[in-house]
Amino acid sequence: MKIRDRLSLQFTLIFAVLLLLVLAAIYLLTAKYRAADFYTRLEDRAFITGQLFLAEDNLSEEKFRAVQQKYPQSLPGEFVRIYNDQNQAVFLKDPTQTWPPSVIEKVRSQGTFHYSQGAVRTAGIYYKDNSGNFVVLASAIDVYGDASMRQLFWSMFSVLIISIVIMYFLGSLFARIALFPITKVINEVKIIRSSSLNKRLAIKEGGKDEIDELAITFNNLLEHLEQSFDAQRSFVANASHELRTPLTSIVGNIEVTLGVEREKEEYKEVLTEVLVETEKLTDLVNDLFDLSHSNIDVNDFHDLRLDELLWQVKDEWSHLIPGSRIELHYHHLPDDPRRYTIPGNSHLLFVALGNILKNAVKFSDMKPVTCTMTVQDDKVIIAIEDRGIGIKPEDVPHIFEPFYRGTNAQNIDGLGIGLSLTDKILRLHGATVHVRSEWNEGTTFFIIFPV
Repeated sequence: MKIRDRLSLQFTLIFAVLLLLVLAAIYLLTAKYRAADFYTRLEDRAFITGQLFLAEDNLSEEKFRAVQQKYPQSLPGEFVRIYNDQNQAVFLKDPTQTWPPSVIEKVRSQGTFHYSQGAVRTAGIYYKDNSGNFVVLASAIDVYGDASMRQLFWSMFSVLIISIVIMYFLGSLFARIALFPITKVINEVKIIRSSSLNKRLAIKEGGKDEIDELAITFNNLLEHLEQSFDAQRSFVANASHELRTPLTSIVGNIEVTLGVEREKEEYKEVLTEVLVETEKLTDLVNDLFDLSHSNIDVNDFHDLRLDELLWQVKDEWSHLIPGSRIELHYHHLPDDPRRYTIPGNSHLLFVALGNILKNAVKFSDMKPVTCTMTVQDDKVIIAIEDRGIGIKPEDVPHIFEPFYRGTNAQNIDGLGIGLSLTDKILRLHGATVHVRSEWNEGTTFFIIFPV
């Protein structure tokens, strides 16, 4: 069911329930009032009967005539009886209409008593007179009142049905008007495809309602998707190029070597070149594999001491790059190791820090590289500083993009994946990285871990 229809039904149901409660309250109050009014009229009939038959000798001639004028105005189906202290009917005797002694006793004990049996309503009063005490009971059918209540019921029922129908159509109209902006957004979204991610949803100038917030959020999503698609296309193109280069070299060397018979040394030379290209290809595939598996579940994290991790990285690359000079310093480390312990994946962080340290050694032409770890308030700062060729200012914003290499690094071996992988791993651990570089002076990477 569409939201528009569901809203219409919900509005109609709420309106119907409220209207039903109001009409039911009016009906019940009216019924209560009419019943009370009819019982009052029955009490008047009983009292008039008592005056007519019991108080004639106590009334003046003028008052007695006034009583006589009221009495002929009987009610539909009216029966009136007078009972003495022995519960015997007096004055008005009719064996077809009697009341049980229990009713007579209730009137005598309570003074007044009302009850109904089917459509017949009965009222009784205890009448005291100088000739004795009597119970006067009067019953009748409220024909006009019941007819009025039936008419009121059907009028209210008709009003309820008509109101529900009108409310449903008004609710549908209201829902259509209210949801029109959403329908417009849906129609605009339907035409957006992967080839047209540059399109954006229209936003009212100065609009601040929920629909505008939805459009703004969706536009932001489209912006990220467009960037992701562009990055993906660039990644695929660069990856294809980087994979094709060593493969082309390997295939070319093999084809040339197999073309003619060669000396043993020439075969060794070709195999050496093939091995070098194969190692490049292996490094590229490993980097791509690490890049594709860097989004692990944070539930797999465990506590890591950053001082120990940094020492392992320094020790590993000192052995892997003979002749490298890596200096490690710890500044202001607190006595409590929990101040520099974070949840993380040791392998991924080892790769991330190792990539930065490896680049620092590679681009500094074996000059000393300094690694410094500092704890400040609620963060740990790791600074990796080299004295190498530096990075041009226009290249700094792009160094974390996959396969991007600075203009001054084209002659140095590399694939342009390491820093992209490092940035992804650090963001996964909630860390940030900042770069400060001066042309031909050196570069410093600041990695900040929240703790």
